[in-house]
Amino acid sequence: MSIYNALKFVRKVDDDDQFRRMCNKCGSKVAIHEMLFEHQMEFDEIDFNEAINIMLFKCQTDVQADGVKQVELWYSLL
Repeated sequence: MSIYNALKFVRKVDDDDQFRRMCNKCGSKVAIHEMLFEHQMEFDEIDFNEAINIMLFKCQTDVQADGVKQVELWYSLL
């Protein structure tokens, strides 16, 4: 598992509408992780939480932090 993959996932969900739609079509964390495994982007919950913390630490504006928090909330609702 990899924090790097989790960081990549969070950035991609935030920046790439097509990727976000693909994840939404999965409908669950299990299905998303199966899709991520196929794309060699696997990570676990600990990696995801660490990636969120890293990205929040690097935020320079409230808008950036809100974007990261929205991805975190979206992921937690799956």
